[in-house]
Amino acid sequence: MKFLSTFTLFSALLLSGCAHQISLNPDNKNLNSANETSTAIVGYYISDEDLKKQVKTPGGGGDNVSYKPYKDTESALYTTLSNKFNNVFKLESLTDKKFLKDNNIKYVFVPKITTNSSSDSLFTWPPTSFTFTLNCDTLNEEGVSIKVIEVTGEGKAEFEEFKNDFSLSAKRATEEAFNMLVTELDKSKL
Repeated sequence: MKFLSTFTLFSALLLSGCAHQISLNPDNKNLNSANETSTAIVGYYISDEDLKKQVKTPGGGGDNVSYKPYKDTESALYTTLSNKFNNVFKLESLTDKKFLKDNNIKYVFVPKITTNSSSDSLFTWPPTSFTFTLNCDTLNEEGVSIKVIEVTGEGKAEFEEFKNDFSLSAKRATEEAFNMLVTELDKSKL
């Protein structure tokens, strides 16, 4: 009987796998500045629900990795917007028109993030490939969507590279996506 319950527990652990915590936050020093800066004052809004969101995607060896995409990359979003615009505010609400007016906020960015990861390794769990898609809806002072920018960064890392940083492929993907975002902001003439 004891053997049966140990076997059942072991089987359950194998089937459920485990999720290793990684971080998506790139090194903000590697984020590009805009070619042309704007005098506009802008804001960004991330809901409390999104900030708490925990995502699980595949790693190597049958394991998963887990992370908080909005919380992990909020500082990268702030830095990217600051590299383009005169001043950046974090908004607590999308409906606080007084705050927008009092601070002369011209545009509000609302990010949506989707991610995926994979690994070609049967023996190590960090992902060797990571994809980070950032969809940024731009609202005007009236709360009307005036532009949607979508960029996708891809990061790769091999064992020799990630043995000191298990999050490396994810960080490379987010860094590429935010650098693509500043390029698209330059093109948009916002």
